[in-house]
Amino acid sequence: MSKKVLVVCTTDSMIWNFLVPHIKNLERKGFVVECACSETGRFSNDLKKDFGFIVHIVPFCRSPYSLKNINAFKQLYGLVKRNRYDIIFCHEPVGGVAGRIIGMLCHCHVIYMAHGFHFYKGARLSSIVYYCVERCLAHFTDALIVINNEDYLVAQSFRAKRVFKVNGIGVDITEFISHPQPDYLRKEFSLTENDKVLLSVGELIPRKNHITVIKAVREMKNEHVHYFIAGDGRLTDKLNDYVQRAGIGKQIHFLGYRTDINSLCNAADIFVLPSLQEGLSVALMEAMACGKPVVASKIRGNVDLIDSDGGYLVEPNDVKGFSNAIEKMIEDAEAIKSFGVHNKEKVKEFDLKIVEKQIENIFNSYK
Repeated sequence: MSKKVLVVCTTDSMIWNFLVPHIKNLERKGFVVECACSETGRFSNDLKKDFGFIVHIVPFCRSPYSLKNINAFKQLYGLVKRNRYDIIFCHEPVGGVAGRIIGMLCHCHVIYMAHGFHFYKGARLSSIVYYCVERCLAHFTDALIVINNEDYLVAQSFRAKRVFKVNGIGVDITEFISHPQPDYLRKEFSLTENDKVLLSVGELIPRKNHITVIKAVREMKNEHVHYFIAGDGRLTDKLNDYVQRAGIGKQIHFLGYRTDINSLCNAADIFVLPSLQEGLSVALMEAMACGKPVVASKIRGNVDLIDSDGGYLVEPNDVKGFSNAIEKMIEDAEAIKSFGVHNKEKVKEFDLKIVEKQIENIFNSYK
């Protein structure tokens, strides 16, 4: 008889953005998979319509401190009790807590995937709460999956039954390939051959730290440097205001939410990732697959992907460090080419097919 799996996520967007290929692969391997998550937009409907997934709406709140999660916990408990799942595959802080406690109560196997612990080197002191919760809930975790070296070292001190490290969530290298498109942005924004295109992909939220690169562009005082940001979020107006006050409105371009990331990456000269916190950045892996050199923050996850042959790593809030690294790269065309070639080769370790097989092997041990 096929094993029944319930994928538990705090949000439907998590499933849509990261888990669809893995759910489809598990289904191909004979598992019966359903999903439980909150509804944040069109994602849950698209999961049903485009992929035929069974999606149970559970009203999780992203904040782990919200009392509304008590009702969500009750609904999830009832769902698991009724449907008698064999395995709960849980993600994100709130989904991870609910999934593991309910798995223990209902005697299900629990596989928890941490996409980057919310405690990490350089985190605020308040992150100790997350550490204590993760350490405690590891006792109810049959398999704890992490995606970077820093988390793996920590997870080994927890008392989960088994700890695995996989190569991120995977990137489909067949979709993100090196195919230069120098005119893709240049015509639209009337750029010349002398202009250099920097690209970041990520929400406009504090964690993504775009302000550091914006300040670095201001620091450089080079009108040929153009910084494009693909993404939207609650800092849009604040960042726009800063850019206008700083007098660099012609050099900073907010692209909003985009689905043409492959083309954007191939139009860029340098990919920039100044994040304060990452697990293992999919956006960074996509840029690497497109053969792009990288200037990134020296943080967990980024250090797993970028070494000295692939670009420069800079402390997250070091504006001068980012401006120096970008200028150094711009001035050395051979380095740009060499970094890109190296990254394109290195990212093959993180190909989606490899990660699908790693996760499949973990699930097979519970058949």
